[in-house]
Amino acid sequence: MESSRRSFLRSACASSFCTCLGAGLAADAAAGAEAGGSDVAQEDPMPRRWIAALLPALEASPDREAARRVLKAAAQAHWEHLRMDEKVAPYRGNLDTFLAFLTAQWGWKIQHDRAAGVILVDEAKSYCVCPLVEKGSKADLTQLCDCSEGFAERLFGAVVEGPVRAEVTQSVLRGATSCHYQITLTQATPPSAASPGGDGVPVPGQRLSQRNARGGP
Repeated sequence: MESSRRSFLRSACASSFCTCLGAGLAADAAAGAEAGGSDVAQEDPMPRRWIAALLPALEASPDREAARRVLKAAAQAHWEHLRMDEKVAPYRGNLDTFLAFLTAQWGWKIQHDRAAGVILVDEAKSYCVCPLVEKGSKADLTQLCDCSEGFAERLFGAVVEGPVRAEVTQSVLRGATSCHYQITLTQATPPSAASPGGDGVPVPGQRLSQRNARGGP
């Protein structure tokens, strides 16, 4: 069973999320993916072992917040590798439709508090989906959850076209049964400020699309 991120391109194309270029990328991604593995070449364990050696050094840093910022910023590499700007483009400004996609295609369990501007996510996977986690590794890789926060901030920030905050509240690497996130739309306005009949949570200076998301993508 492939992880949600590694199968993103395949499921995206199946749901008309991508272009013909995306379809080609999906084929490449599917060919390289392995159940319980990742999109890092399985025959070369060095990248994962390098990461496993780096993380304890970051954990021991006297400036833990600086180390966290470094790892969150590193999510940009995975974002660019998956060419996520292209994949998310059809959902920019339409949060509801994007949440419907995540539920239907990625299998995520989502609660959206519009008034508070908070989205609670349960990945509903019993394993870590991070591509840097080596199957069977006993190393302490819990700090990789900081990188996951950075990826989530890019993902939801691109959709709402504004800043968001992401926090991994539970994770498999930290002993939970699945990974949970809290996404806070930092510039969200209450429903009373939204346009009549609008779906989603508006961001000041931006208008979310009014399309109905009942059918999903």
